[in-house]
Amino acid sequence: MNDIFGLSMNIILVVLLALLGLCLLSVACIAWRRPVIFKLGVRNIPRRRAQTTLIILGLMLSTLLISAALGVGDTIDHSTTADVYDTLGQVDELIVISQGGEPSLELIAERRFDAQILDEIETAVGDNPAIDGYLPLLDARGAAVHPVNSLAEPDVVLTGLDPQRLEDFGGLRTVNGDTVDFAGFAANDVAISDGLADALEAKTGDQLILFVNGEPSEWTVAAVIEDTYLGGTRRGTLSGLLTPGLAMPLANLQALTAQPDQLSAIAVSNAGGVRDSLAGTEAAEAALSPALADSGLGVYTIKRLGVDLAKEFASFMTGLFLILGLFSIAAGILLIILIFTMLASERRSEMGMERAVGAQRRQLIQQFIAEGAGYALLAGLVGSALGVLASIGLAQGMKAVFGVYAPIEPFVSPRSMLAAYCLGVVITFLTICVASWRVSRLNIVAAVRDIPDVSTPKRKKRTLLWATLLLLAGGGLTLLGVDTSQAWSFSMGMSLWPFGVAMILRYFGVPGRPIFTIIGAAMLFFWLMPDNLFEAIFGRYDGDFEMFFISGIFMVTAATILIVNNLTLLLAGVSLLGGVFQSRLPAIRTAIAYPSAARGRTGLTIAMFSLIVFSLVMMATMQKNFASLFLSDEANAGWDVRADSFSGEPLADFTGRLEQEGVETSDFTATGAVHSASAGLSPLRPLQDPDPEIVQYPVRGMDAGFVTESEITFTHRGRDYATDAAVIEALQSEPDVAIIDGFALEQNNENSPFDVVLRGIDSGETFFDPVTVELISPQDGTAHPVKIIGVIDLTISSLLGLYVPEATFATVYDEAAFSSYFVSLTNPERADDVAKVIESALIADAVQGHAIVDELKEAQSQFSGFLYLIEGFMGLGLLVGIAAVGVIAFRSVVERRQQIGVLRAIGFARSLVALSFMIETAFIVVLGVVAGTSLGIILAYQLFSGEQIIEGGTTSNFAFSVPWVLVSVVVILTIAAALLMTWIPARQASRIAPAEALRYE
Repeated sequence: MNDIFGLSMNIILVVLLALLGLCLLSVACIAWRRPVIFKLGVRNIPRRRAQTTLIILGLMLSTLLISAALGVGDTIDHSTTADVYDTLGQVDELIVISQGGEPSLELIAERRFDAQILDEIETAVGDNPAIDGYLPLLDARGAAVHPVNSLAEPDVVLTGLDPQRLEDFGGLRTVNGDTVDFAGFAANDVAISDGLADALEAKTGDQLILFVNGEPSEWTVAAVIEDTYLGGTRRGTLSGLLTPGLAMPLANLQALTAQPDQLSAIAVSNAGGVRDSLAGTEAAEAALSPALADSGLGVYTIKRLGVDLAKEFASFMTGLFLILGLFSIAAGILLIILIFTMLASERRSEMGMERAVGAQRRQLIQQFIAEGAGYALLAGLVGSALGVLASIGLAQGMKAVFGVYAPIEPFVSPRSMLAAYCLGVVITFLTICVASWRVSRLNIVAAVRDIPDVSTPKRKKRTLLWATLLLLAGGGLTLLGVDTSQAWSFSMGMSLWPFGVAMILRYFGVPGRPIFTIIGAAMLFFWLMPDNLFEAIFGRYDGDFEMFFISGIFMVTAATILIVNNLTLLLAGVSLLGGVFQSRLPAIRTAIAYPSAARGRTGLTIAMFSLIVFSLVMMATMQKNFASLFLSDEANAGWDVRADSFSGEPLADFTGRLEQEGVETSDFTATGAVHSASAGLSPLRPLQDPDPEIVQYPVRGMDAGFVTESEITFTHRGRDYATDAAVIEALQSEPDVAIIDGFALEQNNENSPFDVVLRGIDSGETFFDPVTVELISPQDGTAHPVKIIGVIDLTISSLLGLYVPEATFATVYDEAAFSSYFVSLTNPERADDVAKVIESALIADAVQGHAIVDELKEAQSQFSGFLYLIEGFMGLGLLVGIAAVGVIAFRSVVERRQQIGVLRAIGFARSLVALSFMIETAFIVVLGVVAGTSLGIILAYQLFSGEQIIEGGTTSNFAFSVPWVLVSVVVILTIAAALLMTWIPARQASRIAPAEALRYE
């Protein structure tokens, strides 16, 4: 992986190494100039091994998450780029027919050009050192049948190759690595890809029947070759799925398809090997482009585009995992502060005595920094190692979910691990520095006597300083958000400046509890405000995925402030339980006394659990509702079976053709046909802008049956069409009208593979002025205007593209790239059986049957699987909370050793001492879990009930649901793990002898 967020990994690594060097240099300076202070700090690391282990486990989480995220990026980058190189081999560019001025890969199997163009190119380019060779190709689509095994593959790419030029491209190799003697093939020999061999269970020497344009012919398998581009294997531009193929001599395929002297493409090999040839792409393109001027052909840089796309996807996934890991990293930072707060509390007397004999405050800071640096360096090593294991686990999960789209194999580069180690250690070290500065402030006399600090209320100038900084930062961010309409800056500003006001009020003596209670409640209301109310008050702001993290941080902060400032009320409620359990009343009262006495520690722990649980519950709830929204019963538009035909020639009478083959069609309630202009995207020109540009979008043609029988609803309609039925009627009666899916809207297009077609249509508008777009003919480039009068609801996820009536489609496009035939059944449960029957009956027409509900379920399964992977990654953050509980519990036993002795001396049984610790932990953890769960569910509800999720769609009929089973599992496991980590030290505390505890100093 070469970059993250657009920054080079090499530059990132150099910066991180420099920062790590500064951190280590500062520690080295302490060791050199203050050796005694340094030794006082580091000697604590080996003294209590159990404590040190827990601290390292807590501190290593940031490094683990960063390491895992970078490992995921490396895995995807390595796997997808390796797939591109392995599939293309020596093929670097393709000379193909241009569409709309751009070379189009989708037209390879649809349109042809004269083979003599190759001679003209070679003459014009000459002996250019950037180019090693040319290979003429001819592609065709057909079906393959194994008559002995009774197996068929309805969609196969047949590739014709020039045997004389093939050697310049490395030739073809069998699955065993042997070179294929392609030039020695007999008249009816073919080399089939490994994927096709698996589908047909075919081997060398078997006889196959190929159907091309409906005509059968017999062929012999001369070799089973690797899945490569030259072997006919193709990966769908949009679907990402592999289509199996076979290869034969060019002349044989030209004769089979009755296309003498015709080519689909010319493959170009650059100078160099499979990988290093990529560097010569620009030189080869520059040499070829002048030779192709005015020929209607263009240079498609297939290898460079494939590698770039793979790297972009890897960078995106790395960024996604890093952003999602920010919740756990933030919780880890809170844990570091908590750990050092507790360490300082334990060593308070020791620190007081150091100050009493002349040590300065900065020397206490240096002592803690030295100790913390030791923890950080060890935690970085552990985190990096465990991050590698986590990335391997995530890679295996991705392989199970996405293995059909790309061969995923775990891979982690040393550069990424070094970067993860550096970043993790730097984050930990800087947090330790802040925590050390914080804990170094103490009253010497009170510390030596180990009694609470006595502070006299007085106005401190630094309170006004912090208030001013918060007001300036909050006001500046707010104004920036208003000026740029960016949600992140406006929301952060609106959340920061109230704290400045609060600090000013505190400076003038106003009690803190009511102030911060009001601020916490107001901040929660601000972040959970319904979308329509927010826009009515503040206006509309644009936000992206960063708002997920920002909203979580501020909502959890607000909830924690609200809880901590009202602990007495909550603890009073817990205290009432003592009336029910009289025998346990002493343990309950003792347990609830400590959280209110150490509000800072309690707040940090609550915030940690809230952050982690919030992120998990939020993702789980979003996953369930996304699946329900986009993969609902309405998603199939009322159709049960789809049969795709790649023969190029549409079936004149689909139902009649089935009946001719003996298929029973009495349970068909409706049929319809949709013809696609291209296997991928087609050019069109929206005329909304003064200077319109060509965009790429799928274009489909609908027959009358599909128009009338489809169950289509629209989120937006043209102003002259009052109802959905009026739009459907217009598609049957008006010329040159069209409908389009919701991803064409600008606000829905961000993560769409298609270009924006419709601009300026707000999500709240039901009606819009119809938009004219021009369809560009692939034959002669002429433009044909059509008027978009409806936007299809995104909940109908099976319909993607621009749909026009069949007559309009035929006017613009001479032939369809492929056709899809839809069937509605009286019994939808038979969809899978009917799809198989249709595929078997129409194998000669290269028809592939699909049960639409099964496709939707598969899509839902993959979508859910991906989100489960993300939730698993985010679930690593629970280690922070569990480690925090362990650290708190172990340190509490040490801190309260004398108090435990007193309790035991006055009659507390061992069970009551242990129960007191358990109740205290349960109270704090439950508060954090309940806050995080509530916030996650409420925010998810707000998103789905508002317009953030589908800005151009509708959720009026959508029923929000909560995955209670999964949420319950997360909550129960979190609380159970926390109580388990508490039980061990609680049991240890209960066994302390009273006399020994009372003597402890």
